[in-house]
Amino acid sequence: MFDIVILTLPALMAAGGIAGIVWAVVRMRRLRAAWHSGIEVPGRCLRLYATTVTRRQGAHRSSSTTLHHVYEFTDGDGRHRRFEEAGGSATVIEGDTVVVRYPQGRPDRATALPPGDARTRVGMGILLVFLSLFVAGCVGFGVFYLSVFKPAKEKVTERIEDSWPSAPAATPPATPQVTPPAPPSPPDGPPGDLPTGVPSGFPTDFPTGFPTGFPSGPPSGFPAGPPSGGLSR
Repeated sequence: MFDIVILTLPALMAAGGIAGIVWAVVRMRRLRAAWHSGIEVPGRCLRLYATTVTRRQGAHRSSSTTLHHVYEFTDGDGRHRRFEEAGGSATVIEGDTVVVRYPQGRPDRATALPPGDARTRVGMGILLVFLSLFVAGCVGFGVFYLSVFKPAKEKVTERIEDSWPSAPAATPPATPQVTPPAPPSPPDGPPGDLPTGVPSGFPTDFPTGFPTGFPSGPPSGFPAGPPSGGLSR
């Protein structure tokens, strides 16, 4: 996942650079086709305006201005057409008459730039060189990451994992084995010391010798006085 995130940005940047190269090549092919087609018609500049792009790099600031012209012409079928073109001459202003050229059967690809325009050729050449270096840098970054940085990162990761002490695996506590007591075995037979026969020796009549009548006087045998010597403390 980390490798995909790292390589996505340079891949997108390289794709944008390749798209710019394709656009520049197609633009030059169309200009050459228009210059060498031999179809030339008079045209007129309807509008002129400029766009300025400002770039900042730290404390430095740079800006570039591009001129845009809007032209009008009549094609071979008598249709009035208009198109906009960037990078024209600054001496062409609104109302000026220009020569419009376009490929055979393609008036939608018309241009008012003169054949072999030096500024256009130089500008396209610089753009192609810059985009080529840009794409090469993006591809070089991807190759460097996959061939140098990634293997080095994997080696460092393996060394760290090997040097880091691994924690012992946790052992679950042993469960004590409890042996259930053996169930008592049933007796083999009835006990042999049981009494036999009917018990004997029971009393046959009521007890005798109980006192008869009430006592005739108070009980005797009590002491006549306190003991001699007095009470001791």
